[in-house]
Amino acid sequence: MKHLIVIVSSLYLVSCYSQTKETLNQPLAKEYLNFVYEQCEHPDIIEVESTYDGYIEVEFICNGSRYEIGIRNNTVLYKEHSLTQAQVPMDKISRKLEKKYPGWKIDEISEVTANDTSFLKVEVIKEGIEQNLYFTQDGKWYKIKPIDVASQINFTAIEKNDAYVSSGYDFNNPKHVYDMPELLREISGIELYNDSVLYCVQDEIGSVFEYDLKTQQIVKSHRFTDIGDFEDLTMHKNYIYVLRSDGSLFTYNLHKQTQVTQSMIQINSLNIEGICYYNSYLYIASKDPLVNHSDDIRVIHRVPITNFESLEMYLEIEVQDIKAFMQKKYPELNISEIQFNPSSIAIHPITSNIYILSATDRFVAVYSPQKELISIIPLSPDVYYKPEGISFYSNGDMLISSEGDKKGFVKGSINFIPYK
Repeated sequence: MKHLIVIVSSLYLVSCYSQTKETLNQPLAKEYLNFVYEQCEHPDIIEVESTYDGYIEVEFICNGSRYEIGIRNNTVLYKEHSLTQAQVPMDKISRKLEKKYPGWKIDEISEVTANDTSFLKVEVIKEGIEQNLYFTQDGKWYKIKPIDVASQINFTAIEKNDAYVSSGYDFNNPKHVYDMPELLREISGIELYNDSVLYCVQDEIGSVFEYDLKTQQIVKSHRFTDIGDFEDLTMHKNYIYVLRSDGSLFTYNLHKQTQVTQSMIQINSLNIEGICYYNSYLYIASKDPLVNHSDDIRVIHRVPITNFESLEMYLEIEVQDIKAFMQKKYPELNISEIQFNPSSIAIHPITSNIYILSATDRFVAVYSPQKELISIIPLSPDVYYKPEGISFYSNGDMLISSEGDKKGFVKGSINFIPYK
């Protein structure tokens, strides 16, 4: 059977500007200048990028070669410098590219050092689409781990924990992992429809994408609006419902593709990230606390599919309850604090249990139809860099999407986990 999946991709908000040696005394320069000088005595800084969460990326020229470093929390996460084809095992790399990426042309080659390991990054391009590929120093394929995630959790022990074993899923050992193309690196939401098609959006572009799991390619897109901060989507019959972070809901008719409506779901939250359809209702998860409500409560709302005005609070989640459950069921973790920020929601087609992803601390919280917390599963950062989307097959098999990192070292992925 031909399988299609549709994806929501979420992009970082990046401020970008050029820096020269004349501006090195500015406040921002103090945060990265020492690290640059550690790499090069007389750098020519050509560009600095920073993100809202404190990540800084600096590009500079040293002795005629291009260099780049990534910094967070006063720590260098990676170092990268350009190489020529003569400096790498080009014969081995070319044979691999010809076999797996025919028609792609090499644009740049560089050496990257991260996590105390050095590897080669080869940027290839075809028909205007760029992609990063990674090799060992001797020309073998190389799969890298997240460069900015440090986990002290022993996941081998976690996988023997009764709470993990009884969950019905081996979350941290997916049966299959689909690596996303560069365009969908920051995938943040998925919705499987009829066990064969999944419809979705990219963060800043108002288009729905279809991704073929068999060919692992984007096969179609559906434009429904212009730009925006789109977080998740769901589907019922021939209608796709796309959620924007401010609560705006776009309804797109696949049968009449010029028929698009926009409604505002009146949730008192500044960041709304998850949506799913179940039994005539849309269930909507707020990532952050409601305005003027307790910081320790996260709320799931629901609204009838036929009346977006009839909004109701469906589930109030006490973050302290989450922490207490983790402390009781996973004493080996020594949990003292926890962040619970829902990034996606889905309801199990067999048990009707409610599955809520939290990308911040990487775990799945499971609630019964009676709204009781029944399970929490910690997710390995090696598998889920940033878990943002969840969906089910009708037999209970699960798909979880995970964003890649900003640099592109870690690709976006979709993980297939069978139901036991």
